Amino acid sequence: MEKSWMLWNFVERWLVALASWSWALCRISLLSLIVTFHLYGGIVLLLLIFISIAGILYKFQDVLLYFPEQPSSSRLYVPMPTGIPHENIFIRTKDGVRLNLILIRYTGDSSPYSPTIIYFHGNAGNIGHRLPNALLMLVNLKVNLLLVDYRGYGKSEGEASEEGLYLDSEAVLDYVMTRPDLDKTKIFLFGRSLGGAVAIHLASENSHRISAIMVENTFLSIPHMASTLFSFFPMRYLPLWCYKNKFLSYRKISQCRMPSLFISGLSDQLIPPVMMKQLYELSPSRTKRLAIFPDGTHNDTWQCQGYFTALEQFIKEVIKSPSPEEMAKTSSNPEMKLRPVCRSPLTFALLNPEIQPFLQNKWDPLFQCKCTMFC
Repeated sequence: MEKSWMLWNFVERWLVALASWSWALCRISLLSLIVTFHLYGGIVLLLLIFISIAGILYKFQDVLLYFPEQPSSSRLYVPMPTGIPHENIFIRTKDGVRLNLILIRYTGDSSPYSPTIIYFHGNAGNIGHRLPNALLMLVNLKVNLLLVDYRGYGKSEGEASEEGLYLDSEAVLDYVMTRPDLDKTKIFLFGRSLGGAVAIHLASENSHRISAIMVENTFLSIPHMASTLFSFFPMRYLPLWCYKNKFLSYRKISQCRMPSLFISGLSDQLIPPVMMKQLYELSPSRTKRLAIFPDGTHNDTWQCQGYFTALEQFIKEVIKSPSPEEMAKTSSNPEMKLRPVCRSPLTFALLNPEIQPFLQNKWDPLFQCKCTMFC
């Protein structure tokens, strides 16, 4: 009995001491907060505002970036090709998401050897809205077209996210590799706007499986776009970890050594055309081309004169590409540094825009040319 009483007495005294210590710690902490706020209230307030903005942007980034329901009914109705053979395909990604694809095969004389273009669209609508563009590619380029609806778009399941779109692109490429009727040695990636970032990522991770990449009116990264679209003070200094979606194409392009075509509409009012030029400059590919269309807007560059000529010549050049030894000789020849490869009658002036410090190569302040594509 005496031992039990002593034990309870010890526990009681220990709890009282702990409570006293905790109360003292709370008082000291509260006093410290009051003093800190009194001395550095302005700094604390700015910090709280900064953290609040970062938190809001992080939470609602998907809403600002992905528009699968625009135009209306895009999630309910996906137009299908009429009058031409096609396949409406559903596949599963590694994380179990069901994706919708449309495969339109070229049925001409050289169809067994036709290249296949995997088409990654922008951040709105669905694959059915890209059919006019895709059908013109089919007719003019004589290629197979595989149009991809990301997760959360069209009839595909799930919700869009950066990692999700990467998984989608990997699943599509894996699917193409299982098709015995598609030439595995002639796989081209095409990406417009957001699709360009997806294509660059896929190419950077699968250089041994991709023949070439073509990107149109795409961006350096989401942080670059955020600082461009929202140029007020806090946005320019948000750290990278504040961005839920990053799409760091300006870094990943360094891993894309396959032939690359960069298509830029100089009248793009959404993504600054200079970003396409910067991606071109950052590309390590020995066979890289920059196709420029002065009247090309963000969504309608494909309607410009000479557009399909530029794509056709690039594809033919890739298919008939020289040996590595010949390419090494060409790249070492200074006279081949700038060579027109497109005979389109367009005439334009290419101004030297403001380039960021990490770019090594500069163009002349003013270069006038009667073509739309340069080495």
